Parts: sequence; structure tokens; C-alpha cells
Amino acid sequence: MARHHIDKHVISFTNKSISQNRNVVYSITAIVLVLVAASYGSFSVNSKADSPDPDTVFYRIRTSIKNMEQAFWQESLVFLRQKRKKLSKVKCYIVVDETYDSYTGRLIVKEKKGVYLSNKEKEALKYIHKYKPKRGDTGSYKYLVFALVYGNKRRVLKVKALKRKEKYKSYIIKTLINIQQAVRYECVLFDRGFYDGSFVENLKKNNIPFILRARISKAMKKVYGFYSIWKCYNDFQIGQDGMGNLVLGSEYTKGKRMKWAFITNLVANDWYDIRKIYSKRWNIENIFKATDGIQLSAQTNNPTLRMFCVCLSFLIYNAWQVKNKKNRMTLGDFVMKLFEMIFEFAVKKWSRLRDKLRINIPLWNRIRSSL
Repeated sequence: MARHHIDKHVISFTNKSISQNRNVVYSITAIVLVLVAASYGSFSVNSKADSPDPDTVFYRIRTSIKNMEQAFWQESLVFLRQKRKKLSKVKCYIVVDETYDSYTGRLIVKEKKGVYLSNKEKEALKYIHKYKPKRGDTGSYKYLVFALVYGNKRRVLKVKALKRKEKYKSYIIKTLINIQQAVRYECVLFDRGFYDGSFVENLKKNNIPFILRARISKAMKKVYGFYSIWKCYNDFQIGQDGMGNLVLGSEYTKGKRMKWAFITNLVANDWYDIRKIYSKRWNIENIFKATDGIQLSAQTNNPTLRMFCVCLSFLIYNAWQVKNKKNRMTLGDFVMKLFEMIFEFAVKKWSRLRDKLRINIPLWNRIRSSL
């Protein structure tokens, strides 16, 4: 069966997101083949096209963003339960950050006199942000991501699709408490985008250990200063809503002096340790960079379908981290190996699959030659 060739967490999430028809195994195989055909030719998958078409990927999806968020989290809980003993022997860190998915389609505008939006367009508009990650973008989709860093491995634990102007700081607190019940972590790492007094107070109130990179202000430079010896200053005022312990210092990187400022509730003998721990935050940037390379470029403005593509790329990344133990493969090699196994199954079962899905000849020859 095709499900034996795909990581169980990937197949479980996909099954929960796609309608359970009698030919669901065929559907999943067809989905992967269409995605690879699009990736191989540097094409995007449209939400509308003539049949047979890339819509084979999408029309079976019968789910919601909320259901996918929950399904992804359930797969993470399974992993955490299975690895509980191993995780208890290593230091674990949680990294929270935002990532953007480029949107190049038509930018839907607000309703105005003579211009009315359908319910579908109104729903899509809620998720399209004005920020443009790349040149040529008309907007973007924004996702809140929680990642686990343990030993030399990383794993995405939870993904949330964010609406425009959505307030989600309380959601972060609630999620961190839930994660804390599943795995013991040393602390949570945040970038400057989360620098907020009331948010810091909520972290302290809920006894969540954290390091948050602070925005450097004139007061920090004038009153405290930045030196090679790292220092901590208690009860630093953060806006009008909060206070926290401020850690300041500087270091030379590639001959350039860098100033660093952090808010934390951790205690350290050497405050430079805060900077060393914070460096683990770059793990989530590496995750984003890697998954950008394997994520399907979907032209649809349907937020549910966009979420499906994002979650699928994170799940494949997670599978790579777990399976790739001894013979260190790149993510690209891992994905190709995964595809070749699925192709082998497809070629054996459906000789007419190439014509049915209109997979380009060079790709099909590549599949056949690899078997």
C-alpha cells in the first residue's frame, strides 16, 4: 500500500484533511505525483483548471483551517509521547516565530460602492496580509509557528494561520502551557517582533521561562551602555505595561561589533550564556529556509488550501529530521527518495497514470530511470 511508503505522520495528517473516499490511497498518491510534477517544472498549482488537472490535488480536501491546526498538533502529541524518554535526556527549547507565504494572485480589495465581494472572497480577504516578502508579490499569508529544538534536531510542533490584525499573544501563552504539559523545555525563544510589556508580564505570570530579544532604545545606550562584559539590570520598564530583567552586552562578529539586548526571567552566572542560548532561535529560520524549497507554490487565494500546502511541507521536514539518523541526506535528497518510492508504487499499479495526470515526459522518464 502507498501509505507504507510515506511517513506515518504525513499520511495521517493527509487522511484527516482529505475526504475519505474508497480510493483515498490512490488520491494521496495522485496528489504527491501532481505536486512533484509542478515542483519539477517550476510550475504552480492553480485552484481552477480544465480536467484532468492539478485540481486533482484540491477538490478532495474537505476540511477547515481549524481542523488542520488541530490535526497537526495531534501528530505532534503522538511524537512527543513516543519520544518522551529520549527528550527527557536532552535539553529542549521552544522557538516561536512568524513566517510568510508569498501571494502573487489578484489582491482583493475591500467592498466599496458598486463593488461587492462574495462570501468566499470575504473569507479569503481575512487572511491576505499587505506585507510583500518578495518582489512581485501582491500580498502574503502569515503563519505562527512553534518549533522544538532538541539536541541537533528540530521539529515543527504547531502551526496557526493568522488573520489580518489578529491578536494572538494569549494564544501563544495557552499553547506554551499545553506544550509544557507534554515536554519539559528549558525556555522559549522570541525575536524582537514579540517585544511587548503586557506579553512579558503574561509569560512571567504563567511561569514560562523565556528569552526575548529586545529593541535597543536610546535609554539602553545612554543609561546602561553596551560593554564586552555582559550585565543584567532588574526591573527594566517595557513600555507602559510591563517590567523585566534586561541583559545587555556586545560581541565582535566577523570584525563587526554587535550590540545585543534581551528580556528574560532566567538566572545565569555568566550573562553571556543568555546570548548563547538565544542563538538556538536561528534553528527556526533554518526550518523556514528549508521548507520554502519544498513547499508547493499554490496560486489559489483559498486560505484552507494554502494552509494544507504549508503544513505538508512542515510534516515532510519533520519526517526528514526523524528518519535521517545515520546516513545524513539533504532535505532535497530525502524528498526525492520519498517520491521515488511513491513513483515505484504508482508505476507498478497504474501504467496509464502518466497520461491521466498529464505528467510531463522528462519527469516520467526520470521516474522510470530511477527504478
